[in-house]
Amino acid sequence: MNPMLRRSLLAVITLASSACHVSREGSSWTRTTLLAQPGESAPLDPAELNFAFWNLENLFDAADDAANPGDDEFLPAGGWTEDRYGRKLEHLAGEIATVAPHVIGFAEVENRRVLDDLFAQPRLAGQGWIVVHRDSPDPRGIDVALACRAPFAVEDGEGAVVLHPVQGASGPSRSVLEVVLRAGAARLTVLVNHWPSRGGDKDGAFRALAGQAAKAAVLAAIEREKTQGHDADVLIVVDLNDDPWDASVVKSLGAVRSRNAVLNRREGVPLWNASWSLLAEPDLGTLYYNPEWTWNVFDQCIVSRGLLDDAGFRFVEGSLRVHGPDHVRDDKRRPKWFRKGRDDQWTEGYSDHLMVTGRLRLADKP
Repeated sequence: MNPMLRRSLLAVITLASSACHVSREGSSWTRTTLLAQPGESAPLDPAELNFAFWNLENLFDAADDAANPGDDEFLPAGGWTEDRYGRKLEHLAGEIATVAPHVIGFAEVENRRVLDDLFAQPRLAGQGWIVVHRDSPDPRGIDVALACRAPFAVEDGEGAVVLHPVQGASGPSRSVLEVVLRAGAARLTVLVNHWPSRGGDKDGAFRALAGQAAKAAVLAAIEREKTQGHDADVLIVVDLNDDPWDASVVKSLGAVRSRNAVLNRREGVPLWNASWSLLAEPDLGTLYYNPEWTWNVFDQCIVSRGLLDDAGFRFVEGSLRVHGPDHVRDDKRRPKWFRKGRDDQWTEGYSDHLMVTGRLRLADKP
């Protein structure tokens, strides 16, 4: 990377935020900046940028949306009050601030309002967050979304934000959100996915369709970048409702365990599933399935071959982690969810998923 460009990017990363407000009429993304929270915005190495993904477990507001019957269980009559909603936002914001990502993907958000409310929390306000959200045709009314901050910005142009539909025999599921980001001359394509659940897709056929939709988006991004003379930098952050070895991941999407194969073979989709490293320890995962007393790694990070070379961005190998400190776990070390139990008693934790985090490094060439 050009030394002058690198210096300018590093200056942006470490620059304290100033007060501003930017919006686009009719658009689904805005920037809000209030007061910076010192010590929460920069990773240890200023050349590295943090990313994350978190399924927020039914982040609904407490207002009734007549057009969305899926929100009926998240209303004050059922105990989902504005106060309780506010506490969940506070809990989520605290963990995001601790991880300090520069880009983060979300699953299970009801609408744009819940994201605006989340980033208005004191721990996150003032960091210049840009929120990208589009409504998916999911029957429950839950969407995926993305947020980023400096040095990232959403690329200008009509194709910078695309929603790829996922349609099965029984109807639609959450669409695949594609967002093209820029940091100086470096460009990063992020795909945020939340594939159909196993409860309604027992044979995996619907998840296979979701994998095919994501694969098509990856191939299109690779074709676009060929004109620049290098592989596309594509980061996929997902709740797949499948583990890294399942057919929807390996065959439908084409994400493989072998980094060496992705670097050297030229046939197939060049995707490396970095999430296999999360299986190295016993009793480690991102979701705990209680009936079988077992961990799953449904929340994953998958990278293209472009993120393994020295152009644009590079995935920092070994950086992928599950964010699971003691206070986000229950007494059995499972994710401490935020929901009402069968006895009508509330557990006011965080989410039934743990957050996944990793790092990207500004590579040596633009």
